[in-house]
Amino acid sequence: MKDKNLEHEELTSIAYERLKLASIAVMINATILSLFLYGHVNSELLLFWYFSILPVSLLRFASSFYYQRNREIFSNKRWKQIFYALLVISSLLIGVTPFFFFVQESYQHQSILMIIIAGLTAGAISSLSSLLRAVQLFLAIALVPLILQLFLQNTLMHNSLAFLVLFYLLLLLSIAKQFNENYHAIIKSRQMYEEKNEELARSQERFEKVFKQAPLGIMIYDTDLIIREVNQEFINFLEAPREYLIGLNLNTLPDTRLLVSLKAPLDNAEGFYEGEYTTKLKRKDLWITMSTSPLRDSAHHVIGGIGIVADITQRMLTQLSFEHQASYDMLTDIPNRTTLIERINQEIIRYQRHGVIFGIMFLDLDHFKNINDSLGHGIGDKLLIEAALRLKKVVRVGDTVSRIGGDEFVVLLPDLGENEKLSATDAEHVAEKIHAILAEPFEINGHKLNITSSIGISFITKSDESADDVLKYADIAMYQAKKAGRDTTRFYKQKMDEWIKRRLGLENGLRDAIENKELEIHYQPIVEFSTSKLIGAEALLRWNSETFGNVYPDEFIPIAEESGLIITIGEWVLQNAINQFVLWQERFKEVQLKKIAVNISVHQFDNPEFLNQVDRILKSSGIKPQNLELELVESIIVKDVKIVREKMQKLRDLGVGLSIDDFGTGYSSLSYLKKLPFTTLKIDKSFVQDIQFNADDKELISIILTIAKNFNLDVVAEGVETDEQYKFLSEKMCGYMQGYYCSKPMNALSFTNLLASSEGMCEIVLNQD
Repeated sequence: MKDKNLEHEELTSIAYERLKLASIAVMINATILSLFLYGHVNSELLLFWYFSILPVSLLRFASSFYYQRNREIFSNKRWKQIFYALLVISSLLIGVTPFFFFVQESYQHQSILMIIIAGLTAGAISSLSSLLRAVQLFLAIALVPLILQLFLQNTLMHNSLAFLVLFYLLLLLSIAKQFNENYHAIIKSRQMYEEKNEELARSQERFEKVFKQAPLGIMIYDTDLIIREVNQEFINFLEAPREYLIGLNLNTLPDTRLLVSLKAPLDNAEGFYEGEYTTKLKRKDLWITMSTSPLRDSAHHVIGGIGIVADITQRMLTQLSFEHQASYDMLTDIPNRTTLIERINQEIIRYQRHGVIFGIMFLDLDHFKNINDSLGHGIGDKLLIEAALRLKKVVRVGDTVSRIGGDEFVVLLPDLGENEKLSATDAEHVAEKIHAILAEPFEINGHKLNITSSIGISFITKSDESADDVLKYADIAMYQAKKAGRDTTRFYKQKMDEWIKRRLGLENGLRDAIENKELEIHYQPIVEFSTSKLIGAEALLRWNSETFGNVYPDEFIPIAEESGLIITIGEWVLQNAINQFVLWQERFKEVQLKKIAVNISVHQFDNPEFLNQVDRILKSSGIKPQNLELELVESIIVKDVKIVREKMQKLRDLGVGLSIDDFGTGYSSLSYLKKLPFTTLKIDKSFVQDIQFNADDKELISIILTIAKNFNLDVVAEGVETDEQYKFLSEKMCGYMQGYYCSKPMNALSFTNLLASSEGMCEIVLNQD
């Protein structure tokens, strides 16, 4: 019974002795975690947590000193109660971190949280294993909340991590138990040696059994750093034979990074090393963690050291993988925006100190969306990967090629010198190489793809410019390259910034344009060739802004589409155009208006509510469905033909007519006529305007009219402006026409007056000889 009490007291003493380092470790890790998470979680809660765990850790630290100096004032049971009470509080404060400070949108912050908790729990094996219940309690409170939080994320990655952490918990519990058994065995052996010399052999046998079966590598060495004993786990992870290891002088290790920790026990101190290590025999590159402690004789003289080594290579590779994922694009494995910003900031510092100019190339793949929509995201992703590889081949050594999203790449050009003109020349040379290599055909899954790129270039010109500034300027220049026709390069100029500000102003103005009654629908007559009668109109949107005046549709329609405002504006146009048409039908019954044509954008057509929207407007307006014709551009129908056909057929089932706008300008319009339920074909004005000069255009229009006849489609020729154009189309039996030869687009009042002219007659007098 006395021996048992002494054993318990020694185990408690070990726990208090190691409490100092454990408390310091908790304070350091809490500080690191707080600094890393600050600004990403609830700051008040984080500070409350930090200033809660700090005094608890200090109290534990103080209790260790107090125990060593005043051990006799309390019983061992009382000291253990104090130890457990402070441990539980500290464990709970660590355990709550996954619930309060788990940053769901950042894998980097999640990784840091997990690494810190893993580090604290791994350290607990050394500091708490003398008290088995203490280490079990700490591990459970610290790791179970993390496991639950990972499962709550309900993703494959987080579920996998949760199982790994659960396995890690079970492994630590097993190791802790082994360590605890080791402590008991060592203490028991020491007591038995002091009490009975004859029992020493049995005590050594028990120790050797535990030593050999430990799940961690263990070695024992003397004061000359000669290895005297190793266990099987140590042999296994070094892949070295026992006879090679026994007698090995640790001073001769080629990797000297371990020596400081190996020599620490000889000075009666604890040693620790965690990091890379290259083995002597097999030259294996590993990541290890090693704890060393003094080995003493019965008189407590240091006779060597004991080292406990664990192979943490896989854990570190996982950590490095997380760090790589946080810094590199998952698809192309080139630097992402975060890494790009870091490198730009480094170049800004160089510019501020030494005046060395750097450049930013903002690159966008032209018409990449069409490839994604028509061939699928799998092909698009492979194209992006191949494009990234090509970019890396042509840039200079030291340049950074990064992907910041979608089909947008940014190239950082450092070290362009101090002369702005020479810098621009060097950057343009790189841009030319990029245009050339991307223009070469891509062979992907049997598809031969041809793409071009639009490039915007900016340079740092002021010391107070930020990374976001130079990126923004390059982005603006890239959009100028697109406006210039794509497949070209543009350098940033001040007026481009004015252009982007105008664009933002237009977007903001569009948001209130309907409420401010700034939008107006104009109507261009549609005339039947055979009767010269007006049979309908195409609705065309106009914007008279209070701030910007009359804004051309070519300028504000793309902005409405990019911002998503086209959904609301498009519905407004559809509703009002139909309502106006119904009023004209009721007032001018003798005119016999047959159709109102309304243009539909890609975003409208893709809207899941579009079909219900059309059906609702048809019913509320009272229009006959066959009087409504929706004009679709080719960018709508280049997507998945099956899905588009189903949606178009539902519109046809409502009775609505469908026309393909600007026919002939796309590369595959003819194939769509076979697959999709169009009712009308509109010949693009680019073919009509040159028929008096271009025989090819005449022949092409004749072919289009023949095709339309074979498919039983109505044909509307756009852009008819001259008598010769009118006569040619009339002779070729074209069905309908639009254009200035009849009338420009006009507002609703003017169109009403047109219908009421000639005493209500609907025949339009054309400029015929």
